[in-house]
Amino acid sequence: MKNISLCGEWELRGHKQNSEDEMLTLTAEVPGCVQLDMSRAGYLPADLFMGENILEAEKYENYEWWYERKFTSPEKKSNLYLVFEGVDCLAEYYLNGMKIGESDNMLISHEFRIDEYVNDGENTLTVHIKSATVLADSEDYPIRLLNSIDIDGCYIRKAPHSFGWDIMPRAVNAGIWREVRLEVRDDIYFSQAFIGETFDYRFFCYTLETDEESVKGVDIEIVGSCGDSTVYGHHKCKKRFGRFAVTVDNPKLWYPYGYGEANIYDCKARIYKDGELIHEKDISFGIRDVKLDRHDPEGNDKGQFRFLINGVEVMCKGSNWVPLDAFHCRDAERYDKALALVRDIGCNILRMWGGNVYEDHKFFDFCDRNGIMIWQDFAMACAEYPEDDRFKRAIQKEATSVIRKLRQHPCIVLWAGDNEVDACFPMYNPNENKITREWIPACVRDNDIGRPYLPSSPYISEKMYEAGVRSQVHGSTLPEDHLWGPRDYFKSDFYANNKAHFVSETGYHGCPSLESIKKFITPENVWPYKNNPEWILHSSDQNGNDSRVMLMEKQVLQLFGEVPKNPEDYILASQISQAEAKKYFIERMRVGRPDKTGIIWWNLLDGWPQMSDAVVDYYFTKKLAYGYIKRSQAPFTIAAGEISSWALPIYACNDTLEEKSGHFTVRDAESGEILHGADFTVDINCTSLLANLPIYYSDKRMLIFEWEVDGARGINHYLCGYPPISLEFYKRMIEKYSL
Repeated sequence: MKNISLCGEWELRGHKQNSEDEMLTLTAEVPGCVQLDMSRAGYLPADLFMGENILEAEKYENYEWWYERKFTSPEKKSNLYLVFEGVDCLAEYYLNGMKIGESDNMLISHEFRIDEYVNDGENTLTVHIKSATVLADSEDYPIRLLNSIDIDGCYIRKAPHSFGWDIMPRAVNAGIWREVRLEVRDDIYFSQAFIGETFDYRFFCYTLETDEESVKGVDIEIVGSCGDSTVYGHHKCKKRFGRFAVTVDNPKLWYPYGYGEANIYDCKARIYKDGELIHEKDISFGIRDVKLDRHDPEGNDKGQFRFLINGVEVMCKGSNWVPLDAFHCRDAERYDKALALVRDIGCNILRMWGGNVYEDHKFFDFCDRNGIMIWQDFAMACAEYPEDDRFKRAIQKEATSVIRKLRQHPCIVLWAGDNEVDACFPMYNPNENKITREWIPACVRDNDIGRPYLPSSPYISEKMYEAGVRSQVHGSTLPEDHLWGPRDYFKSDFYANNKAHFVSETGYHGCPSLESIKKFITPENVWPYKNNPEWILHSSDQNGNDSRVMLMEKQVLQLFGEVPKNPEDYILASQISQAEAKKYFIERMRVGRPDKTGIIWWNLLDGWPQMSDAVVDYYFTKKLAYGYIKRSQAPFTIAAGEISSWALPIYACNDTLEEKSGHFTVRDAESGEILHGADFTVDINCTSLLANLPIYYSDKRMLIFEWEVDGARGINHYLCGYPPISLEFYKRMIEKYSL
């Protein structure tokens, strides 16, 4: 295949939909969106993230737009396809004035065969994008759907956060947000090509784009390797589609970070016609077995939720992956920095949150090769969705497209139906939801092999629903849950005594640095934060609700007993509060093994500038919590539990498949006095008690744990005592130990 890029400058015209208003005319960048094009042209502010500028974009939500560009046709015009990787959202496509197709989903790619429409020489391509809000306003919403957070988006397949969220602004974008290209395809090519595997058997599934007559004389060959392990397969085709075995000599298994090598096989899939090579495709895959061991509690059985990779229980530690940018056309340029953070901070799992878009191959390729497991939600969140035939067709098409695109990636260990739909609507039985109980699992079953499926996160089964169990409340017995609740002191009963084996969302607020705040808050509104519309908007609320601004103040007051009066100390206090909370959440799960099996905290990186739970702000500036998390979720660490029976338990947490031995000490951070020291040996993949250190609840001090294992030194800390803690004391400890 030969690709011809159609990215770059396009002409853009737009006006209020269905009006006779004068057209706005400007230059568009593709990939891009009209909001950024209008910003560059001066119709909108230059920096849409500064102050309250994002609100200006709402004026153009009810506009329709025409993208247009010219291109020269390739010499070969048979088997010519026009491919759009992402169009937001309701589009009609014209080539030389003739309609060639339409689309209504920003989340998947769209392609059109254009042999009969293309001219010799110059051609004109036009994409007409209609307003998503105009369509949303025209819908007739049943009363059940009116409970939804993003009611505008219930019928429209856009990223759910687009209509406004508590972590993102309202930004109802329009545009061609991913690559556009012409593909001159071979006469016979793979329309589907998939190397699948069970634990002891590998096979190649294929569908050829050709007619049955042309299959005569066609052979397929698979050749590849991973180190000294080789892959080979050969098949004489009798039909356009089929499946055949491939042989893997000395197979190398794929493991998550910390548990072994993330072995990836790189292969060539080749098509021969009468002995002549006519088509070649690169395919990579990994060999691994994944199981989700999940069951509800019953009687004395506390239930379970854990991932087994190649038969090994993996202690999952990672982040929820949220939108990289409110304007998704900029996602690709943020990949490298964002993924470097994932690897550096030591995540072995990411949960692809259902309010987002589906990331592209570059993202999953990185996770494949770095041992980062992926929990992939389908793009639905916190809303009741329609169950009519129109939506059924839309969601089945989307799910099938996403599964077929991504199934080759071994990093994906779970498909999940949605985010919090089960949990958000207790007045309805979630098990009657056909979307996640029937339609999507049928797509998974038809198009993938060997990956588990979870209907929702958190999932409320029929048994749990009948028992009256809800999510996000104290006393929940769901085996997997999101811990938000009152968002009070991070060691409160809600967090300390929650019974979830696996926590797939939980977080705590922290301010960005003052330097970063000055990049998105106007100078006159940087301080104070109270009754400050820009702080409210960037917290994120576009309705004037200051609850999240004041939540951070309460969390600072809770830990330190007072609220600093200057921005520098307030920001630091908020970051300490966040860092200690995130550290506690992660270490509580690790020292709780074997009962606890994983935590996916909220979250690594902001998708727009805000005061939030993220530990890296939109400008890639790290908060204090980043370093704490990096230490807390390292494959091996030493951490404390909580005081009980006059003693503080100290644990070695070894989330690897190698025995660890070494020497550790515990010292008082301020005085430097060594309180305990000993040699230790810890078995594989477990948490082991090292010591019980005499500590009183009334002690207010910091303990420093230091150790050496495998020739490397490690350090961690523990903050003793109930609040309030002295901010001045804590500042000294940060400086002394470079926390």
